[in-house]
Amino acid sequence: MSGSQPRGVVSPRRPVLLVAKELRDRVELPKLGTSLPIHVAGLSVAVVGLGILISAVVESVVAGPDVAALWLLGLASTVVGLLAWQLTSIPKPVRVLDVFITVTVAWSTMAVAGALPYLVTGHFDSVIDALFESVSGFTTTGATVTADIPATSRGLLMWRSTTQWIGGMGVIVLVVAVLPTVGAGGMSLLQAEAPGPTGERLTPRVRETAKRLWGVYIGLTVIMAVAYVVAGMSVFDGVNHSFTTVSTGGFSPHQASLGHFDSTAVEWVAVVGMVLAGGNFTLYYRALRRNPQPLLRSTELRLYLAVVAGVGLWCFLVAGSGDGSSAGFRDAMFMATSTVTTTGYVTSEYGQWSQAAQAMLLMVLPIGAMAGSTAGGVKIIRVLSAASFTHREALKQLHPRLVRSVRLGRGGVLPEDVAGRVVAFMMLSLVIFGGGALLIAASGSGMITSFSASATALGNVGPGFGDLDHGGDFRVIHPFGRLVAMVQMVLGRLEIYPVILALSVVTLRAPNAARRLRERA
Repeated sequence: MSGSQPRGVVSPRRPVLLVAKELRDRVELPKLGTSLPIHVAGLSVAVVGLGILISAVVESVVAGPDVAALWLLGLASTVVGLLAWQLTSIPKPVRVLDVFITVTVAWSTMAVAGALPYLVTGHFDSVIDALFESVSGFTTTGATVTADIPATSRGLLMWRSTTQWIGGMGVIVLVVAVLPTVGAGGMSLLQAEAPGPTGERLTPRVRETAKRLWGVYIGLTVIMAVAYVVAGMSVFDGVNHSFTTVSTGGFSPHQASLGHFDSTAVEWVAVVGMVLAGGNFTLYYRALRRNPQPLLRSTELRLYLAVVAGVGLWCFLVAGSGDGSSAGFRDAMFMATSTVTTTGYVTSEYGQWSQAAQAMLLMVLPIGAMAGSTAGGVKIIRVLSAASFTHREALKQLHPRLVRSVRLGRGGVLPEDVAGRVVAFMMLSLVIFGGGALLIAASGSGMITSFSASATALGNVGPGFGDLDHGGDFRVIHPFGRLVAMVQMVLGRLEIYPVILALSVVTLRAPNAARRLRERA
């Protein structure tokens, strides 16, 4: 008798995923149209739904009060997101303008969906507060308006950390990794969301590049979770802090952040984790593939480590926070690492340090770590590029006929158009920082608080100075100021241009769309 089976009968030996794919193909839903923004936003909302379901599982394990709400929201978000994904298709070809709109729409939709758990569970009564917590999470800023963090249910605490973990590497990177139909537009999507001025491929296929970046990200998360547990944390705390360390987000299930543990081992584990998260994940992958030379020769890496060490040493010497003990050195290095990597963890009352130490932390607040990391800020490579460009222009003032390239480190040359874009980005960041500070001040905050709030929001850091020196508690900021900070968080995370270009397109097209509607009526 033949070993073949009748057509349509599923062999138990066949992989489950292959069977699921065939079933999906057989019952494929009709497409309602082509829309890259809706297609990607739908899958992004589905990812949010899966994250809420993870939180629902945690809440179920401890029999918390938010079990039903989290399960309902998780299932609803997943189903709605998958339907939006299945009912639309990607246009061919994908235009650059569509990419900018897509990234902005996806992140905005994700922020709204992420705010629902806070509202439905009654954690916040204010829509603005729920949106603020969601935006702060997904942008890995780490600022909060939660009054009593320890009183929050385990499921919601897990959700806060999950938002930062999803936002750390970027939901668009995840979407490209699982979306086989994105095609040539995939690299544009990655570059539009990528944290830094580089958009390097690891492989010729952009989908494989996205998968490998997420592979490194997940691997580092697992390592950090194990390290935290070994250092003395509970499994729940270890998982939460691994999510918010690797994403450089800074949320913690405890009001005192990592200071709650008062543990030397935990703090040094966090320092190592933050330093790693502030590095370039592409270089890590190449090093794991037995090609460590790009990592070892990276000028940006050396400068990044030098900045962390220099800021830490400066704070240790001038902070006035200790007696020169090892505890004082640990506090200084911890805050330096937390600030430079834009993580935002705190272990000490840095607001009580000397003005010189606080000024140093405020100065590096908007800079950030390396391009290709999960950190916020303008990135070390941009600061280095702008400094090299300024040096070249100063030399040309002395020698008008001088022909000299903008150099980066050992033999690296920055193309003129890239140098121009870097300087333009820095100037645009400065304008947004100043404008945001003025608007926050107009809402009633003091000068130091307003400027640090603007810097910490745009740099995706979290804690600030003035009234914000207690772990980034934005309840002291007027609701209007929080709205301003939310906009700055998104601008900082998406690196300004995608959001501005998307809003410009909507603004320019709105009158034409309104006119067409009037004509049809």
